[in-house]
Amino acid sequence: MRGIHFINNTDIGQNFLIDHSVVDWMVKRAGLTADDRVLEIGPGDGALTRGLLTAGCQVCTIELDTRLRRFMDPIAEKFPALTSLWGDAVQFDYENGLPWQPTKVIANLPYHITTPIMWVFLEKLASRGLDYLLLMVQVEAAERMTAPAHCHERSPLGVTIEAMGSAQIVRKVPASAFHPQPRVNSSLIEIKLGKNSLLPCDPAWRAFLTRSFAQRRKTLVNNWCFGYGSLTRERAQEILKAHGLALSSRAEELTLGDWTTLVKEPEFAAPARKDRDAE
Repeated sequence: MRGIHFINNTDIGQNFLIDHSVVDWMVKRAGLTADDRVLEIGPGDGALTRGLLTAGCQVCTIELDTRLRRFMDPIAEKFPALTSLWGDAVQFDYENGLPWQPTKVIANLPYHITTPIMWVFLEKLASRGLDYLLLMVQVEAAERMTAPAHCHERSPLGVTIEAMGSAQIVRKVPASAFHPQPRVNSSLIEIKLGKNSLLPCDPAWRAFLTRSFAQRRKTLVNNWCFGYGSLTRERAQEILKAHGLALSSRAEELTLGDWTTLVKEPEFAAPARKDRDAE
């Protein structure tokens, strides 16, 4: 825990990474070079930030808690390759507010923003050159992002990541690696993006997945009829039959191929109303 100074950060859901062996492992895993432009969300006191900078790449951090300036400002003075930005990462203007568009996102994410910030990465940054993410998240969040078809943890976010590339849990991290110690288990998830970069920008895609997964215990027919008011039960059943799917199908059972063909049906082509973020 050398060089670590603690402040009360529990009110904004942050748990600082204090195990330097984990930092070293992340930097090595990411295979950073001087050509990389790395975005880090929630740098905390800069433990991971310093590790990233020693790899020789450009780093930009976004932090909400301005009390942490006393840690980040000295790092910026020592490393000209660091740009420290302050604000809400979920609401940030990624088109105009960054010094450059990132190629990688490496971060110990504040766990309460995992789902919304992941959608931001996919919708705002993937089409602008982002192709790699290495993220510390809660174990359950990692499982949702990597769950295959026929798995209860399957989610709209996981389906979208699968459509855009690949994701795998590469390491479990104990609570003792953080301060304060979280009451949940943590994992490092590695995501590689290489296709369909514009897919999450299509509002119909996310709306369709959101409504399909709205109530997991219900069938797709029930979720669709509730989510799309003009869609009748008979028409919903016709769509499933046309795609060779059982009338009792639930969202978690569908493959990526099922989703990419179903979304082309005219009833799902455009969202009818604004949806809340879905996992």
